[in-house]
Amino acid sequence: MTITELYNQLADKDFQDYQTGDLFFPAYMYMYDAAKEYEIDKEILDIKNRLHRPNNYLDVLVLDIFEEFVAFLKQEHFGKHTKFDFYMQHEPTKPDAVSDSLFRDAYDKRFLDYLDVIIKSHLKEAKPYEVAYVFLKGFGNAYPYLRTSRFFNNFEKYIKGYKLIMFYPGEAKTYYSLFGLLKDENLYRAIKLINA
Repeated sequence: MTITELYNQLADKDFQDYQTGDLFFPAYMYMYDAAKEYEIDKEILDIKNRLHRPNNYLDVLVLDIFEEFVAFLKQEHFGKHTKFDFYMQHEPTKPDAVSDSLFRDAYDKRFLDYLDVIIKSHLKEAKPYEVAYVFLKGFGNAYPYLRTSRFFNNFEKYIKGYKLIMFYPGEAKTYYSLFGLLKDENLYRAIKLINA
């Protein structure tokens, strides 16, 4: 599916209804060649702007999962420091301990709640525009701490009132293949929008 085809699908009034789809889980993946990362980033913003125009009147929320994870760590306190500062201070001497902590934080209910609050706030404030989609990108930067399948598995219960469109720099075989090179995890049940 090309970016133009993706836009046309997202602009389709029937597809915009978060209650429609092949599954009860309104999450979709758009997979693309990692070499096109910067091009896709620009296209995501272009699609967001085009969907916002009067002929669609949609307000799309675009979240970068890596940037949101960093922002979450910067507001979470650990003693006198934020978690971000604490991890940065200890990473040179205790990289394994920091890495283990980051893996735990990535799927901690507090981080998932943090994302949910951002999305719900956007849904509430977007009026008079309708919010049909939340675009989620940045999984390449968040690897290996945030894995696609595990994230979907943990975030599934939060997805209500919108469709989640995840942009994934890789392929889907019998498992997610990040950048087409790394075996990420087994496929989860997000509906795949055909590879770009």
